[in-house]
Amino acid sequence: MSHTTNNVQGCLAWIKGIFSKEAGIPFPSKDPFYSERPHNFTSLPAGAILRSRQISVIYFPGFDNPPLQAWQVAYKTTAQNGLTPQVTVLTIFRPSTAQPDSEGKYRILAYGVKCDSAGTNFRTSYALRAGNDYTPGAASEQIFIAPCLDRGWIVVVSDYESETYAFGAGPQSAYAFLDSIRAALAFEPMGVPKSEEGDYEAKVAMWGYSGGALAVGWAAQQQPTYAPDLTKYLVGASMGGLPSDLKACAEFTNKQMSAGLIIGIMQGLANAYPELQTWLDKNANKLGKAALLMALTKSFGAIMREFRDINILGTYFDVPDPLEVELISSIMEENKLGTKGQFPTTPCQVYQSLHDQVVPYKTTDDLMVVWSARGARIDYVRDQLSNHVVLCFTGTPSAIRWIQARFEGEPTIGQPGKPSIETVITILNTNDASSTLGEQRKNEMYNLLEKQYIKSGLNWWT
Repeated sequence: MSHTTNNVQGCLAWIKGIFSKEAGIPFPSKDPFYSERPHNFTSLPAGAILRSRQISVIYFPGFDNPPLQAWQVAYKTTAQNGLTPQVTVLTIFRPSTAQPDSEGKYRILAYGVKCDSAGTNFRTSYALRAGNDYTPGAASEQIFIAPCLDRGWIVVVSDYESETYAFGAGPQSAYAFLDSIRAALAFEPMGVPKSEEGDYEAKVAMWGYSGGALAVGWAAQQQPTYAPDLTKYLVGASMGGLPSDLKACAEFTNKQMSAGLIIGIMQGLANAYPELQTWLDKNANKLGKAALLMALTKSFGAIMREFRDINILGTYFDVPDPLEVELISSIMEENKLGTKGQFPTTPCQVYQSLHDQVVPYKTTDDLMVVWSARGARIDYVRDQLSNHVVLCFTGTPSAIRWIQARFEGEPTIGQPGKPSIETVITILNTNDASSTLGEQRKNEMYNLLEKQYIKSGLNWWT
């Protein structure tokens, strides 16, 4: 088959995935599946399954026959304050090729999508379900999930912003992410058995980029204290474009292409902190109030387009520097990775562009120093050629290869307290990308990058 034919078929498959529709499904705000609590809700443990349903999902090229099995599972988790119970939803993808490995373990990837919305109806589980009205939100994830399904990995995707849609709320994202792993392991239709000792026959890895990396980073950091029961299953966590310091990201993106990020962060955190919502109601000016309302009702892509290159911090509030207001500064500090003495005990891969337009690379450098000093095991790669969007694509083969090695039980380069830090021209090796992804998946990924982002000049969220 010619290269041109491959490209045409890949393009047609991608278009089919974008417009895959069944009968219309209700928005999450109108769907009781997302909110109902059983009578014994408060007595249930975190990660408890509340209900489930088998679903049809958006089209994934290469998974026509046999199709993917997929479910949505509502489960119990914990709010930002570490006390209040919440309900959120995960999506499970089980390829027909999912089988135990040579050790008798199923391989499960907990994948953190780039869910950067503070809006009610832009949940990942909704975007991944066939018949939704937000297909662009899923289009940016199909291309990264598919190579994992190719390997027979079961993929678990959580609505980690949880029921308050708290974009940027680190602890809440961690709790929902970790509880999704608990719920998935316990979900019998997924088909993961228990050993004679009562442990699940599973290995679990975590992976995310950008907003997904925020959730994975927090999950990795909080896991030893919040979910020590998962230690026996976790083999590693990969994260790229990691926004570890939201205040630094806000300062960095103001007046820039990604200035809308500030609106998303402010409203997302306000969804988790009522006192911040009160402050915003009082101190956002007319422009600011309209922008924050838009964050509650529009997709993050719409937010990023609307507020591109705008001086948000200087013109949307009735104070000269809102990030220096004590309330906001303290909330930003609470949601900064590495500040509370905790660190990941599972091995970590971190990859970061030195030309990132969203995440100042020094914040990632600093976090690696902090985590490593506490004993974390880190493989850190700094990429000189990419930017925030490009590294999401070019870093994928490396991330999948690193996760594969963890599943195989291979040792990391970095050791506890002794990180491997490498600065490269590019993390991408074209030949390696072909062998890791396969030629078709590599072409699909780079066609999407080239056509949708590079040629059009768009940023990630548009």
